Amino acid sequence: MAMEIELKFLLQSVPATELEILLKPMVQQLQAGKALHLRNGYYDTPEHWFQQHGMGLRSRQQNDDIEHTIKLAGKQHGALHARQEYNVKASQLVPQLAAFPATIWPEHTDVQALQQQLTELFRTDFCRQPWLLTLAQNTQIELVQDEGQIVTADSQQPICELELELKSGDVSQVFVLARQVVAALPVRLGVQSKAERGYRLTGSKPLQVKALPTEASPALLLRLLQHNEACYMQEQSPDAMLTVSLALNRIAQWLKTQPALQRWQPICTQLSAKAAQSKADQQLFYGSDYNLLLLALSEYFLNAEP
Repeated sequence: MAMEIELKFLLQSVPATELEILLKPMVQQLQAGKALHLRNGYYDTPEHWFQQHGMGLRSRQQNDDIEHTIKLAGKQHGALHARQEYNVKASQLVPQLAAFPATIWPEHTDVQALQQQLTELFRTDFCRQPWLLTLAQNTQIELVQDEGQIVTADSQQPICELELELKSGDVSQVFVLARQVVAALPVRLGVQSKAERGYRLTGSKPLQVKALPTEASPALLLRLLQHNEACYMQEQSPDAMLTVSLALNRIAQWLKTQPALQRWQPICTQLSAKAAQSKADQQLFYGSDYNLLLLALSEYFLNAEP
C-alpha cells in the first residue's frame, strides 16, 4: 500500500524540452526519466460497483509488464488529492481481485461475485515523460507530463496533463512548486482524475450544476466551486458560471475573517465579479489569480485538518 499525494494541472501541449528548461530554475536538482508509453484499462461491474464505493480499478501495461491498481476514495483538500493505492504485479490484463488485501473491501463484499462481473469500461493510452525533482528540505517530487487519449467504445477525449506527486519530504514543497508552475505556464488545476473523466465519457453520471446550500463550510464551497468549474468546461453552461461566481463571493466573505488568508479576499471578490459578467468564459479558469487562489485554499485546508 502507498499513499498518493498529488496535484494535477491541465494545459495545452508543451514540448518536453521546453518544459524541462522552465523547470530547472525552480528546483535544486532535476533528473529526467525515460519516456514511457502506458496503456491502461479501467474495470468495473455493469452497475459500477467500484465507482459507487469511491474506488478505482486499473490494469496498466508497460511493454511486457502488467500491474493492477486499486485506488481508494481518500481525501481531497481543494486541488490536492490524497488517497491510498494498492499495486499488484500480474501476468494477465484482467485484474484478479483476490490478489489485493482482504482489508480493503467494505464489509460483506462478495469479492468472487465482483470478479465474475468485471468488464473493461474504457482505456487510457498516453505517453508519459517523468522527471524526479529535488527541492528544499530534501523533498522529492515526481513531475510527469502525460499526453494521449481516453477512449471508450464510441468516443474519445484528449489527455494533456502535468502531475506533481510527493515522493518524500515536506508536502508544503508541492505547493511551492505548483505556484511556480502556475506563474510560468497557462495551466488550470485539474479536479477530475483520468478515471473520473473516463466514467463521464461512458455516460455514467454526467456532470450537473450543483447549487450552493444555504449553510456550507468553506471547504464545501471550494469543492462546489471546482465542481461547477468542471461543469462549465464541459457544457459552457451559464448556470455553472453563475454558481462559480456565487461560490467565489461566499468564499470572499469568509476570507475577511481569516487573517492568514485576508490578502486573497480582494482577489476572490474580483474573480467573482468577472465570473458574473455576461462575457465570462473559460479563460477565467486559466488565469494565474484563480489558480493561485485555489492553491492557497487547498494548502490552508490541508494544514487545518487535525
